[in-house]
Amino acid sequence: MNTHVEKVGIAEVPSFGPCTTSGGTTYEPRRDCSFGNMLLYAQGDCAISLVMNGIFGFAMLFYTNALGLSPGLAGLAMSLSVLWEAISEPLMGHISDNTRSRWGRRHLYMLPGGVLMAVCSFLIWDVPQPLLGHEMAIFWYLMVMNLVLRSGLTLFFIPYVALGFEMTQDIQGRSRLQAIRQIMNMAANFFGPALAWAIFFHRQGSTPGTAIAANYLHMGAVFAAATVVFVLVCIIFTYRWHQDTRNLVRESAAGGMRSFYRDISGIVRDIDARWVFIFVFAICTGMVMVSSLQMYTYVDFMNFSADQKGIAQGGTMIAMALGALVSMPLARRLDKKGAVVVGGLVSILSNLLLATFFLTGLVPMHAVWNIAGVSVPLALILFVLGQAGYWFGNGIMLPLSVAMIADVSEVHKLKTGIAKDGGYSSVYSLAMRMAIALSMFVAGWCLVFIGYKTALHGPAPVQSSSTIWNLGALTFLSGSLLAALALVAIKYYRVNREMLQALRVAAPALT
Repeated sequence: MNTHVEKVGIAEVPSFGPCTTSGGTTYEPRRDCSFGNMLLYAQGDCAISLVMNGIFGFAMLFYTNALGLSPGLAGLAMSLSVLWEAISEPLMGHISDNTRSRWGRRHLYMLPGGVLMAVCSFLIWDVPQPLLGHEMAIFWYLMVMNLVLRSGLTLFFIPYVALGFEMTQDIQGRSRLQAIRQIMNMAANFFGPALAWAIFFHRQGSTPGTAIAANYLHMGAVFAAATVVFVLVCIIFTYRWHQDTRNLVRESAAGGMRSFYRDISGIVRDIDARWVFIFVFAICTGMVMVSSLQMYTYVDFMNFSADQKGIAQGGTMIAMALGALVSMPLARRLDKKGAVVVGGLVSILSNLLLATFFLTGLVPMHAVWNIAGVSVPLALILFVLGQAGYWFGNGIMLPLSVAMIADVSEVHKLKTGIAKDGGYSSVYSLAMRMAIALSMFVAGWCLVFIGYKTALHGPAPVQSSSTIWNLGALTFLSGSLLAALALVAIKYYRVNREMLQALRVAAPALT
């Protein structure tokens, strides 16, 4: 691919290939990034979905119910990766932005990162036999394997998100691309972790499917193989957007840690980006808290069968995909900020309804509704609908928050002439990872606090009625509280389509 350097603002930045800004008398991006290209790009999110949603959904259950690890230790091992990601993700964004290579700045890292992520997503379920029955040995294995897996995720995810920022700079195209990503993420989640309940976790005699370690290993093998396929499809079919960056002018001659610190501190000080980072931190903390606890809620609070668990889990995936689909027309009508507020309100109200139905005893956990002699599982229907409403709202908010950061990154480029898509995407990702680590740690210790019991040996212990009620309260109310805090943060976000278009029109005058 032929490349050249054009002047924008006060510095020299590359003119990218298809789907990014072209020169002219007005700052109007080309809009040739088709639906098919967006769909192929989104295969990368299918890989991420299988790995991460599989871990979010089943790792705590695996290490507590099947291997007998304390929930507190399991949550700690899953959360410690944030200490590594606090360094590795911003560093990866800086490295990716400043890479000079014939293979470009993104794909060079996505391939090894994706393969490493897939391999570790299998090994995290394949705990060596000599470690079984030794709690601290299991803890250290989980912690180390999780750190290596997260390193692979960083190598793949940070350049992958930055690539999406570069593939389209159309204001609505960004929302469309992120919505398609979210829909594909949920599709993989539905056909993977959601259906895993029915495929891999059937009860064997009196033993629950979630207490059998081999079931998790079979699931992990299938997910790992599919992850490799999705990674390769994404890399092969988006390689046309790579750019030979060997001859591009660097931002400055100074490099090393000083340059890295300057880049990242500048992004964190960007007031509009900061509010999005706080917003996504709160939203993701709530999502992962609910996601981690709802698996226990299926088993202990609602006492669902394997098929009912699959229906409940699948409903969340479908709802989140529908939310992403709705986010596109909603953003056109209300702009991104307004659409996000709508999504937040839907999430809050849905979980509050679940709390009203089930915590008060208004709807018994096994309630049925007899209609013309047919028994309708009323409790299951109300639970699935209420839970789906919570995830529908998140499906609206999450892809739009990524599009918001892409907008903020472009505002920075228009004002300074310096492109930092990798940097902005890395700090956004770090906010998500910190939320994930914190929420998994808190979820684990919340289970300890309410008295949730596990056993290294013997049958799974019976939980007390107070423990079960507290489990439901944590699941239903934590997500609503954190969604409300997120809406407070996003109130201060200022970037909108009028502001962005005005800067685009003014950009040629700065050259």
